[in-house]
Amino acid sequence: MPFSRWRAKKRVQDVLAAALYERDRRARERIDRWWAAGGAERDEVWRGAWFLLIDAGFRFGTHERPKRVAPVLEFLLEADPTSPYQPQVRLTACLPQTAVDPPDGVYTGDPKVRELVDAALGFPDPELRQRLADLLSVTDQPGLLDALEIEFRWRARPGPTYVGAAPPGHETRCSLWLGGEPNSFLELISANPNLPRRPAEPDDIDLALLTLLKDRLDLLPAFDERALAPRLLEYLGTWLPGQVHERCRRALHDLSSREGAAVVCVRAMHGDPEAIAAARDAGYRPANPAWVPVFLLLTRQFAAYREADPDRRVLQLACSAREPRIKVDVVVRRVLAILSTDLPDDVAAAVRRSLRDLGPADDPSVDNLERRWMRRAILDRALKLKREAVAAVVDAGYLPEDDEQDLLPLLFLTEQFERYDREDPDGTKLRAVLTDRGPEYRRKHFRVVATRAGRPDPWPPEEPSSPGDRSSTWHPTTWPSSFGAGSVGPFI
Repeated sequence: MPFSRWRAKKRVQDVLAAALYERDRRARERIDRWWAAGGAERDEVWRGAWFLLIDAGFRFGTHERPKRVAPVLEFLLEADPTSPYQPQVRLTACLPQTAVDPPDGVYTGDPKVRELVDAALGFPDPELRQRLADLLSVTDQPGLLDALEIEFRWRARPGPTYVGAAPPGHETRCSLWLGGEPNSFLELISANPNLPRRPAEPDDIDLALLTLLKDRLDLLPAFDERALAPRLLEYLGTWLPGQVHERCRRALHDLSSREGAAVVCVRAMHGDPEAIAAARDAGYRPANPAWVPVFLLLTRQFAAYREADPDRRVLQLACSAREPRIKVDVVVRRVLAILSTDLPDDVAAAVRRSLRDLGPADDPSVDNLERRWMRRAILDRALKLKREAVAAVVDAGYLPEDDEQDLLPLLFLTEQFERYDREDPDGTKLRAVLTDRGPEYRRKHFRVVATRAGRPDPWPPEEPSSPGDRSSTWHPTTWPSSFGAGSVGPFI
């Protein structure tokens, strides 16, 4: 910057400081004259005001000097009929059209629009704080609306549980309430008639909650429904006001794209009750026809299931097409669980037959890979003594494929004792496997089966600790030095 130009900027800043801090009448007249002139002279006054704000630590927490900030804010909040935005004050006359932070480098009096939202929520002077809040609650200035949306995004994005935000007995993952009532920011943004706006980017999904709060469901089609659908389900999984939950459900029922409906179907197959209700009521179907029978089964649409799966090959059909979004192990667990409910007899028989017909394919195809994942999921549930999984494993003869050490635990836990006794007549092999697996490997399951079958507990007996073994038990008074050189205590 040329030296003369810098001196001109400094001169304006000094005059502005004299006018606002020292109440110098002549300095104030000069400032008002420069502002009224417009153009470069007004710009110098505008930037000078922001130099003073930043110099006073505006919105820098404990470094802020409110008594130096207040006169400048009051000046910027004075009426200016030339402003094209509401309210017509100096602030809205000159603010940029976005709230993007100024570029790094030499500071030249760039306004920091987002700090105005912070000041409207927390400036120490209550009267000035209210004036800023009143301005934000009515403004149509694009930069200020942008700043409000930026603040809204992180508050609307589901995060940790916010203590004290929801009504007593509830939890919410959105930071927009206090005890179930709108907090000061939500009151401010709810009052502004110029929000919500149509999203500039379809994936700006955090702003979807604003359309729900203000009942502007007509704006929801502007969002990418592949991102919108899971967010609506996420909102239904946390506390929000009842009318907002109802709007979420309406939006889930009115998805217009096949992609959005497919997301709901996947979540329904994974067991989300809100997704199940939406998919049933709206008549959604998975994008891949191969998964339609499983979907219909798990959402209990049995008449439609019979039509979609006349050969009763529900899992085999799903094996014919890989769907990355679907967790096969979760689907298999839910298929096993549904057999414990009041299924129609023909549907239950079809599902059991399908569970028992997942034997290895002859070639390494996608179908074979999907079947392998399904068999693994069934074996895992059988090892946890789930009745339908145990029956499927025994009837179909499913065995572990990748780890021979899984064979003996499986045979014992599924009570296939005839083969188990041939493989391990004295129990030493199983005991070695369990010793290698560690002290908690399905211990309670082995004891349940051993008791039920009248067999000895296969777990090796626990070795008693010697009285002088200082490392056997940790307690709060144990210090790191108690564990010997180089060891780390459990409290780390």
